[in-house]
Amino acid sequence: MDKVKLLEMKNIVKCFSGVTALKGVDFELYSGEIVSLVGVNGAGKSTLSSIIAGIYEADEGEIYVKGKLQVITSPKKSEELGIGIVHQEPTLVNGMIVWENIFLNRELLKTNILLDRERMKVESKKILEFIGFDIDVNKKVEELTLVEKEVVEIAKAMLLNPQILILDEVTAPLNQTEVEHLFDIIRDLKTKGLGIIFIGHKIKELTQISDRVVVIRDGNIVGELDGETELLNEKAIIHPMLGETEGWHGEYNEKQMQQHGDEVLLHLDNLTIKGSYNNITLDVYKGEILGFAGLKGAGITELFFSIFGALHSDSGIITKNEKKIQVKNPNDAIKKGIGMITNDRQKEGLALTQSVKDNIVISSLDLYMGPLGLLKEQRLKEQSKNYIKKLDIKTTGNDQLVQFLSGGNQQKVVISKWLMRNMDVILVDEPTRGVDVKAKNEIYNLLIDQKMEKKAILITSPEIRELLNLCDRIIIVSHGKIVNQVMRGDKNFNEPCLLELIHSSH
Repeated sequence: MDKVKLLEMKNIVKCFSGVTALKGVDFELYSGEIVSLVGVNGAGKSTLSSIIAGIYEADEGEIYVKGKLQVITSPKKSEELGIGIVHQEPTLVNGMIVWENIFLNRELLKTNILLDRERMKVESKKILEFIGFDIDVNKKVEELTLVEKEVVEIAKAMLLNPQILILDEVTAPLNQTEVEHLFDIIRDLKTKGLGIIFIGHKIKELTQISDRVVVIRDGNIVGELDGETELLNEKAIIHPMLGETEGWHGEYNEKQMQQHGDEVLLHLDNLTIKGSYNNITLDVYKGEILGFAGLKGAGITELFFSIFGALHSDSGIITKNEKKIQVKNPNDAIKKGIGMITNDRQKEGLALTQSVKDNIVISSLDLYMGPLGLLKEQRLKEQSKNYIKKLDIKTTGNDQLVQFLSGGNQQKVVISKWLMRNMDVILVDEPTRGVDVKAKNEIYNLLIDQKMEKKAILITSPEIRELLNLCDRIIIVSHGKIVNQVMRGDKNFNEPCLLELIHSSH
């Protein structure tokens, strides 16, 4: 089948508040191919995809869809041109069922008033069958697995029979097995003639799924790798992304760190929540990064929430610095020196409509209270500026709203919040979700700095190489129980062995 040029963009320019996000970008997409857009946070890839999807309008340049010049002024216009998008942040309504989500805001009617429920159910089944995935359309979304939710997101985008499909960070919440399953679906859509734009930060995944990789840096296309004519590998992609290779051995490279001492900072004794985790007993040492690995639903997130006071355990004891503590709620945890970076920064970690400064200082306000209960505003401003500089947060300043930052910079704001509070214990659930390769290494170094200051860091991630990169010790959790552990330096402290331990214990 001959390939058709579905999309051509010429000299695309886009500015925001005087800052040029795209500087004359040329881009094209053909039918039956998967093109990955890659770049560090803020490089311009999301801006480019948003212009294609009609979320933003280009300031300059031309866009051709199937050879015809078009002006894409809205998402509706983009949909009319056969362009669908699956966004990085979930758009599904958990309390609604599958077919209702697929047809949300596009409902079919029997009359001007009555919904045609049966037809929407039938059409939903057809779309899911076309994608190649069997999901009960009468199920509530909250009952679906993460992969099934992503498939429903794709089904929503496929409802209008698009020829171009943009997938923005769709693998971010998935583990390795789930990613492979989703990739099979994407490859099948490619064989059906769709042109697919895949945006991702996990370089290894890009080498597996892409026909071409287009690299954006500072608003310019700085490299293009064609999988038909050259080998797609991590180094070849990272080099144009960063404009440098010295010191970069890959997306992940094991950090050389000093060993922790034998002084216990946090002790969990038979911590239990029925149905989530059972009899969790362990020590966490000062200056230790302790990893937790397991399949989705293993109970790790619930355990972290319990230590942070967001969930209440049914039984068990938490001891910190040899003193028994009760953590009734997150505010109580903060006062006791325990902070948590959650895996959903937009819902749980940030106030999106507030400024960068307010988000950084929010957990430390009680430490900056002056006479008569007045806040030391000037001191708070200075501290937030200090952390913006320290973490290299790309922002126009203290007052910029957090919602306008890139994902990686939002994550740095969340981390800044806890660094400013100077916590003894930091719980980290997926530290680099939706974060580019450079920001990942910056975040890793920040966590290692905390280790060097004798803090205790508990971390979980679906990316096994991330845990191997950072942790002194990795605990394997299955069905809410600790079933194994591996230590840095052990012969089985590697990806194949760790994956085998996780899956064999399930």
